[in-house]
Amino acid sequence: MEEETRYFYQPNLTTTIISWCWTFLIFIAGLVVWLEITHFQWVTALLFLIFIIVTLLGIFRRTVLITPTKMVFSRVLQKDYLIIPLTDVRQPQFTKHTANFTVNGEVFDFAFSNKAIRRLKLALANLQEAQ
Repeated sequence: MEEETRYFYQPNLTTTIISWCWTFLIFIAGLVVWLEITHFQWVTALLFLIFIIVTLLGIFRRTVLITPTKMVFSRVLQKDYLIIPLTDVRQPQFTKHTANFTVNGEVFDFAFSNKAIRRLKLALANLQEAQ
């Protein structure tokens, strides 16, 4: 039986900054509408609700499922999952919170928790021992 663990991640630094800036832009738009009209309107409430929904999606929808054979990344607004077989991972580099690796010539850079980094290192080590 394969052991599966699910962790949260953020994409590379540039993508993370851009996506969170767009998310906070929704909040700022709601704030501007609120202050321009001088009293709370339904448009402001709608913008704040959209901001909360997008924020929760950005935090809780970005997950990676690590199994002994593959990593399955769910993305925020895309229905297709990114599936990376661990056998295709080349040149893994780990820091305290990031993992960089190459898969079929494409470089991936993700931010994880310390626990997820340790689990990913273990999965790659177990795979190397099995080969």
